[in-house]
Amino acid sequence: MKKLVKTSVRFLCFVASTSILSALPAHADFWELSGERMIHDPSLVQEGKSWYAFGTGEINRRGIRVLKSDNGRHWVAAPSVLSQPLPWWRSYLPNHELNQWAPDVKYFNGRYWMFYSVSAFGDNNSFIGLLSTTSLNTNNWRDDGLVIRSTSANNFNAIDGDLVIDASGDPWMSFGSFWSGIKLTRLDKRTMKPTGPVHSLAARPIRNNPIEAPNIIYKDGYYYLFVSFDKCCDGVASTYKVAYGRSRSITGPFFDKNGTNMLHGGGTLLDTGNDRWRGPGHQDVLNNNLLVRHAYDGMNGGMPTMLINDLYWDAAGWPTYDRRAAAGIVSGANYRIRNVASGKLAEVYGWGMADGTDIVQWRDNGGANQIWKLIDSGDGYYKVINVFTGKVLEVYQKSRLDAADVRQWSDNGGVHQQWRLLNLDGGRYAVINRLSGKALDGYGTVDGSDIIQFSNHGGANQQWYFEANP
Repeated sequence: MKKLVKTSVRFLCFVASTSILSALPAHADFWELSGERMIHDPSLVQEGKSWYAFGTGEINRRGIRVLKSDNGRHWVAAPSVLSQPLPWWRSYLPNHELNQWAPDVKYFNGRYWMFYSVSAFGDNNSFIGLLSTTSLNTNNWRDDGLVIRSTSANNFNAIDGDLVIDASGDPWMSFGSFWSGIKLTRLDKRTMKPTGPVHSLAARPIRNNPIEAPNIIYKDGYYYLFVSFDKCCDGVASTYKVAYGRSRSITGPFFDKNGTNMLHGGGTLLDTGNDRWRGPGHQDVLNNNLLVRHAYDGMNGGMPTMLINDLYWDAAGWPTYDRRAAAGIVSGANYRIRNVASGKLAEVYGWGMADGTDIVQWRDNGGANQIWKLIDSGDGYYKVINVFTGKVLEVYQKSRLDAADVRQWSDNGGVHQQWRLLNLDGGRYAVINRLSGKALDGYGTVDGSDIIQFSNHGGANQQWYFEANP
């Protein structure tokens, strides 16, 4: 809901190189940026060799803030957009803020489109407007008018518009802040204005735990919804953080890694910042491999500062800053093994240490009994060793039968303790026992459901994600 650049040093040009975020893994690719980096709610876009970051205007200054770079690393301030308010704004919102908020700029159908927000702080009397141009280099924007508005009669807030193109090539716009959360509407290809109903995608049921700043991308059969949780725009006291979920349909439902619907408060955290970079959020993903957001610099008076990271995708198809997680199955690495049908993890039941303890499915609780080390045993097979117990995943009593139980046992080198991982699409794997040739099978979808072996039929209950666990 707050989209104001609050800083006592906002008129300074911030020129610095920064250290890598300590909250990120050591193998994350954090871009070292220099030059003018003060921006809020950044949207990153490229035209030819030029890079642009568009963001919320400075408080008490008109328009949209713009930064430009020739290489994506060194940035300079560029002329603002909307340096004068458009006359029609006052028909909808006479007392709007001087600066405009949260622009999103993307290329579609021969033009660059900018969705921007005009609002008054603290309520949902807001609207999203639209500009377009054939070239960012000209700074010659066409006014395309109103997209959508909200008033006190609505249960949503019409700010934070973000353009996404679906798998069929059709445009949609997500938006929303506080109130009933994140919304989505289809856009007409010709006018880029809403057509059809407004869909609800994500919400947080507790009023003082806000959600806003949606950004949707499409990758490998999934739509990924990135959002920002909690409090923005309060300098180093900000608690903003980046979270995500995904869906096979652009209209949802979106689920996080634990299988929780984002309409019911779900969302897996990606970035919570650290002692220096406070409150990272209002993220934007470019080309599915870069993520930009602002954070408040604890070493520079809480300056809202642009941060860019390479974005990777783990073996289960989830976004990560961890380059190692994107490398596929690595012998010696630790993984959580998640069933596609249930969304639950393979674990040693009851933290049992004994040979013969059952292996079941359970919701992610962060326990070491849900973490498994893969060790290459040759010929494309792996031993799957529980990190907590040190024991190996095996087919109990060397059975070759359907529905035979899968348990843990001390490593005895048997082929019934070896598993081949067959790579399927979307980061999924079938897990085949070397002795029986049968597939690891999640029998049921509730906590405590058994894990067995069964003839491979390709069902989702026989498909598994291997999520790197550094």
